[in-house]
Amino acid sequence: MTVEQAVREALAHEIDVRDLYVEAARNAGDASARDFYRFLGKDEQSHVSYLEKKLQEWKAEGRITYEGLASALPDPGVLESAAETAGSALAGKAPGGETEALSRALAAEELSVAFYRGLVTALGAEASKLFARFLEIEEGHRRIVRAELDLATRTGHWFDFREFDLED
Repeated sequence: MTVEQAVREALAHEIDVRDLYVEAARNAGDASARDFYRFLGKDEQSHVSYLEKKLQEWKAEGRITYEGLASALPDPGVLESAAETAGSALAGKAPGGETEALSRALAAEELSVAFYRGLVTALGAEASKLFARFLEIEEGHRRIVRAELDLATRTGHWFDFREFDLED
């Protein structure tokens, strides 16, 4: 796979994920859920914009330079605290079909992680640097969506760690 093909595929992927969050925000029955989806959609839109810029750079110069990709996600400690607070509105209620929307979001984020992991592995060192940052960000998205889903469904997990067991 060429770098241009990788950027084009990543762009199409990011548009799909962004659209998933836009749709989830539009259909959310709860204001905090709507804000959650808008937050993630905004971050995905920044990925779309970044990749569009990189594609234009490729067309104009025949090369792509690496520059840091920012994310709206804070550091993991702040992220976990914010997710716990925001997620309390969903805890055990799953208003307006949020469980299904969160499940779709989690599936999309897991696909994103696998997609970028594949690109990092398949491409050369310089190109993989571009996609390694995407992998890091998408892993953060996966964690926060997983936490929200865990809260909504009360699975006993929090950020992939078992917090309680019905046998406890």
